Amino acid sequence: MTTRALRVAFIGTGQMARHHLRIVQRLPVPAVVVGVHDRAPAPAEEFARLAATRAFRSRDELLAESRPDLVHVCTPPATHGEAAYAALEAGAHVYVEKPFAVTVRDARMLLDLARSRGRLVCAGHQLLRDPAFEALVARGVELGTPVQADSHFAFRPVGPAATRTGAQALAAQAVDILPHPLYTLIALLDRFAPVPGPIEVAWAHAGPGDLQAILQTGDLVGRLSVSLRARPVASWLTLVGTGGSLTCDFVRSIVVGAANPGTEMLEKVLNPMVEGLQLLTRTPVSVGRRMRSGVGYPGLAELITAFYRAVATGSASPVSPEHLLRVTSVFERLVAEIDAAARRHAPAGRQRLPVAAPLAVVTGARGFLGAEIARSLPRVRGLGRAADLDDTNVDEWVVTDLSVGLPAGALDGADVVVHAAAETAGGYEAHQRNTVDATRNLLRAMHDAGVSRLVLVSSLSVLRPPRTPWERQDERTPRPSDPRALGPYVWGKCMQEELVEREAPALGIATRIIRPGALLDWNDPALPGLMGRRLFGRWHLGLGRPKLPIAVCDVRRCAEAIAWCATHFEEAPAVVNLIDPALTTRGALAARLRADGWTGRVAWVPISVLASALTTARAGLALAHGRRPGRFAAWSILRPRRYDARLATALLDAVARDADAVPAALVTVPA
Repeated sequence: MTTRALRVAFIGTGQMARHHLRIVQRLPVPAVVVGVHDRAPAPAEEFARLAATRAFRSRDELLAESRPDLVHVCTPPATHGEAAYAALEAGAHVYVEKPFAVTVRDARMLLDLARSRGRLVCAGHQLLRDPAFEALVARGVELGTPVQADSHFAFRPVGPAATRTGAQALAAQAVDILPHPLYTLIALLDRFAPVPGPIEVAWAHAGPGDLQAILQTGDLVGRLSVSLRARPVASWLTLVGTGGSLTCDFVRSIVVGAANPGTEMLEKVLNPMVEGLQLLTRTPVSVGRRMRSGVGYPGLAELITAFYRAVATGSASPVSPEHLLRVTSVFERLVAEIDAAARRHAPAGRQRLPVAAPLAVVTGARGFLGAEIARSLPRVRGLGRAADLDDTNVDEWVVTDLSVGLPAGALDGADVVVHAAAETAGGYEAHQRNTVDATRNLLRAMHDAGVSRLVLVSSLSVLRPPRTPWERQDERTPRPSDPRALGPYVWGKCMQEELVEREAPALGIATRIIRPGALLDWNDPALPGLMGRRLFGRWHLGLGRPKLPIAVCDVRRCAEAIAWCATHFEEAPAVVNLIDPALTTRGALAARLRADGWTGRVAWVPISVLASALTTARAGLALAHGRRPGRFAAWSILRPRRYDARLATALLDAVARDADAVPAALVTVPA
């Protein structure tokens, strides 16, 4: 048993690593973070500041110089095995985020190395320590002889809707969420199998974003369902026995079920009432407990604490090697099914244009707007953190993190760059890195490559808040003098525009700046965020009243206008606030949505009321967690704005007439 503080290192510094760090900083087991490493230097430095430690330039340097006792591996799944192996070879115990390994071979290699070095390994199977799961396991004996276990996980895809996401991208997300419903199911089968034995995949069927499988150990059957399309979003595990059933609801972290056979008349009548009452009473208690604790992942703190205690006392890991091998064996088989489905659904490639066609480099070409821009251009090279091989509108990909820099040759042969990549979430540090720093790196790379045309996709939110309710804003309206008070996104886009206006001319780069309003997809209708959001079922919260103005633009129409500016660069306006002139009020937008089949109902709330509530709630949450409330100009962000749409109208008319024809002179706004 060790009494000194454990020396801890992090490999990978993404969002999950931050959750780990917050838990490590509150552990009952003494621990100190001695170093971090990430392939991207900026996130590593930011994480190091939070951990009050040093960021190392390489993984080997981190392991050699910091000499950690325990390493958290929070890298992308494909690199888990390599990072964990290096940490074990350096003599450290290892906590690996899920999945522990992608193949049985990798899992055995890691476990054999850990055994030979006398080190412990643990995987991020935190749901095994969720109090609800532990309660289900404890009460399982009440259900008689186990018959089957059902694990269901329905998840909303990250980024564009599933209807817009390619097969390979969907498959990657399905593989990413598969471990949680799988390892809980396998743990339950292991615990309640009448006779210990192997767990076999009896049947499996997969699509790019869905998986159904039947697992079997002896006479006990496990049914697994994972989907990116099924709704509602849910995560639950049910154990069924001869004496009844119990369900662990991971979304609410509660157990529901009458746990009786349901064969008697009174049981048939009362069981639904009992379960409804359990949901009604246990849900608010669980939600309140989660809000007070600030824990985003139930079971994570408990699992990390148990692992640290095992390391400190020399006891066994809370996640056994046998469990890890069982999970990896089934995981490898099911991933093969998903990958095969993705290949079957791969789209046919589009006909490639001759090399002589102008080349447009599009940053953020995998995004909601970026993918539509690529569709509208004749020849595209996409830049992004990952390639979307399903997108046949992109002729070639360069995988890069713009916040770090561009590789040599990334812009070779480009006629124009369309910069659509930007941070859309996170705090000021994320926007500094992924919007401002990325844009600065792009400008320098354009100068070095001799590319002199840039179309910047900005945002209508960069205009300062109106001074009066009747003020009509246009391309001459300045940016706010203090954009930080308007939130991280507005601040980042304002800093980006200012950077481009200041540095591009000095680098010999001509620019066109497009400021889209809120983007809509008529194939997936939804209220834009500045107008409202869905509350429950058909009901939506609407900001303001139907007659108030709103600035929106269809994503495909917006992309066509941006592409037109790229291919007609000399004729394009220097700056344009791009909005749909036909949809200028909230009521008109709601009517258009209903005409396209949208069935939502809107409950309108005064913006001033909601702005006050948001400000009060933010201040309350900050004070509850011991933080000073930051400035947040909710009213300035949400207040309605009126726009002069003449220039946007002229641009959209030019696109509609003929994308290849030089249009009549666009309306100009006096300087």
